[in-house]
Formats: sequence, structure tokens, C-alpha cells
Amino acid sequence: MISALILVGGWCTRANGYPKFLFTCENKTFLERQIEELQSCTDEILVVGRDEEQIVLIPDKYPVVYIHDIRKNQGPAGGIHSGAWHAKGELLFATACDMPFLSRVVIRHLIRVSEGFDAVVPIWEDGKFEPLCAVYRRDAVRLFYDTHDLSSLKSLVQNLNTNFVPVQKLKALDPDRDVFLNVNDLELLSKIKEKL
Repeated sequence: MISALILVGGWCTRANGYPKFLFTCENKTFLERQIEELQSCTDEILVVGRDEEQIVLIPDKYPVVYIHDIRKNQGPAGGIHSGAWHAKGELLFATACDMPFLSRVVIRHLIRVSEGFDAVVPIWEDGKFEPLCAVYRRDAVRLFYDTHDLSSLKSLVQNLNTNFVPVQKLKALDPDRDVFLNVNDLELLSKIKEKL
């Protein structure tokens, strides 16, 4: 079984506090776009907020499980930690809510190459990696966070048995989508809408 984690817990400081999962593109919110794509390649979708108060603000119209961080103020690492403790799937695909162009083709490939690894993480040519468009083995994440600080996704990725997959190879699988685009502010959102 494969679970998807959509992390929505950020404070949206670069978007004047407006929730990025409610950004719209082609008449759908980012959250709707992500859920539609993930339904085709995962078995369960968990939306992970920072706390109960934030979860209440999310429109309750999606066929997903809503959870919140177990340990507060840990950023994305806290979201993955909480997801690992709530998910039913042995594999977790984790993403940020500001990535509207997820690709089932890319996700399926990441899942396929996870055999024998604790994580599969896209990596750029300069060595930076994408821990929020990646696959993790649930029990390995649980074990790591039982004995390590939560605040760093980099620490998680570097301490697991990780298969690093070149971003360029993944982009070639679905060249019409900007899979790794993060829309962090309203200015970039406007530019994207102008191009569509």
C-alpha cells in the first residue's frame, strides 16, 4: 500500500498569510490538483496541517484523511514524522502543497525504484535535492525520528539508505510538466497563470 502526504502546515509568509493550498490554477485549487493526481497513483492521501486549528480551515470536501503535526514547530520534518505515524502504507510519497504540477508518471517511477532503499529522492546537478517530492519507507522514517532531532529533512535524507535519482531524468519522463516548481508567492502565481 502507498500513502501520499500533502504538507500544508506552512505559515505562508511570502503569500501574505494566504494558504498556498488554496492558490488556484486552471480553475482548481492546488490541493484539488494534487489530490486528483495522487488518486491515480497512491492508495491513501493524508493532508498534514500544523495543528487542529489549521485543519478546520481546509474545505472538508476531499476524499482524504486530515491529520496534524504530532510535534509542533518542526516544519516539513514534523509533517513527514506525523504522516509516518498515521499512514497505512509501507511507502510514503511526500509533497508540499505549493507544487501544483505533480506527475503520476514521475511518482510511479520513484515508487518503482524504491526496492531495497529507505527513500528515493530527486537530486539536482548541483547536489541539492527535493525531499518534498520524494518517496520514503514508513518504518525507516519512524525509526529515524525515534532517535533523531525532527527539524531537518536534510538529516533524514542523508541518514537513510537513499536512492538519489537525477531530476533531469525525472523531468524527461513527463517533459510537459514543471514537476518541481514551487509556487511560494503571489507574484509567481500570477506569472504562471499568464503563461497558461
